[in-house]
Amino acid sequence: MNTSLIIRLCIIGLVILLLMIAWDQLKNANPGMLFIGFIALGTVAGILGVKFLIPWIGDAVGTFFYSSGEEVQMEGSMKAVAKVAQGDYEGAIEEYEEMVRNEPDKPFPIAEMGKIYAEKLKDPQKALAVIQKHLNSREWPGDDAAFLMFRMVDIQLDSLGDFEAARDRLQQIIGAFPNTRHSANAHHRMNEVEQQQFKMAMEQRLKSGGTEA
Repeated sequence: MNTSLIIRLCIIGLVILLLMIAWDQLKNANPGMLFIGFIALGTVAGILGVKFLIPWIGDAVGTFFYSSGEEVQMEGSMKAVAKVAQGDYEGAIEEYEEMVRNEPDKPFPIAEMGKIYAEKLKDPQKALAVIQKHLNSREWPGDDAAFLMFRMVDIQLDSLGDFEAARDRLQQIIGAFPNTRHSANAHHRMNEVEQQQFKMAMEQRLKSGGTEA
């Protein structure tokens, strides 16, 4: 039991004791004073309930619904983000690796490791290898598998500029998840890749023509 919870319980107990004493004193008062006292006690009880009791109930409900595993994941994620901010990219990867060991069915830390390798350590091939390794390590739910595969597409496009590999990966997504939103997103992304590839080809052609002129 944490300190704040103990303090809340002590305050609630003290308030209940004071309210009982006040009510005992009011029992012998005249009807007018009894009415005023009742309103005052109700107001005080309501304020204290909103201030202390309701937050305490909220904490209890939150503790019930959120397991310690979720707390560990959040803690590990925050540590990793802090290390990235400090420039300690290897340390951030270690934090995400620890998260994967604790909860191997979570795709988020895997995707984040790939992002760090690709964007911070400038090693997109390592990023792809890490994600592919984990992708092959288990039978992932459709949403999680698609999430990791789309992250690989991002790396192939943004870090490597490999349009053909990105197109192949998108075709894999379309084939693996037919008639789903993942397939629809892959088709949409495919159109974007083709437009980007065409635009780059035209720019290179214009640049080449300008040089020849």
